[in-house]
Amino acid sequence: MNNIVIACQTLYDELNLAVKIANCNFPIIWIDSEYHLDPNKLREKLQKEIDAQDGVDNILFAYGCCGNGLVGLTATTADLIIPKTDDCISMLMSKPGEKFERRKETYFLTKGWIESSKGLKQEYQNALRRYGPEKTKAIFKIMLKNYKYLMLIDAGAYNIHEYIEKAAEIAEMTSLNLIVEKGSIWYLIKLLTGPYDKDFCIIKKGEKVTVEHFGFVDNNIGHQDIVAI
Repeated sequence: MNNIVIACQTLYDELNLAVKIANCNFPIIWIDSEYHLDPNKLREKLQKEIDAQDGVDNILFAYGCCGNGLVGLTATTADLIIPKTDDCISMLMSKPGEKFERRKETYFLTKGWIESSKGLKQEYQNALRRYGPEKTKAIFKIMLKNYKYLMLIDAGAYNIHEYIEKAAEIAEMTSLNLIVEKGSIWYLIKLLTGPYDKDFCIIKKGEKVTVEHFGFVDNNIGHQDIVAI
């Protein structure tokens, strides 16, 4: 089969590790994480990438539902294979055959999200430059009012100790309690190797992605709020 992968930049390390383990050589199109700020812009960007393909059998998405950002995509050039998850966090935290129950009051981090241009640290620093320390602290207290914890996910794709230090800085800035929890890249490996079963949405060429394709996904959750100042 002639397959291609479209992936969120935040999963760069995790997907590259999965590629190595699966001994996979599919081409990968990386999409900037800033598109998560607006599900409509994300959908528009992904549709352009789908439409640009030629001679491809399957387009594999390293994305979940992502705040309905993938709902409405049309399989114009190939079949679409999409993990049946809320977002990339669910993808890394789920276990085979089990539904991932999102921990309440928790903001999730990975290396990709820490280094994103729209990550918490970067946006906090942007706010400091614009508003000063007192107003910035007040702004983030309101923005993160529903969160108590900051969870760093360790999926084994990079040196977690280096990013624990970075996550601790973010936790101190935002007054959240830092926790570290093990994740897994099994979903990404299965995305590359198959089989494409109940863990995936299968959208045949000519069809459109609907909410129903995701089955158990709670679309009121979508993906965690992304702070943009």
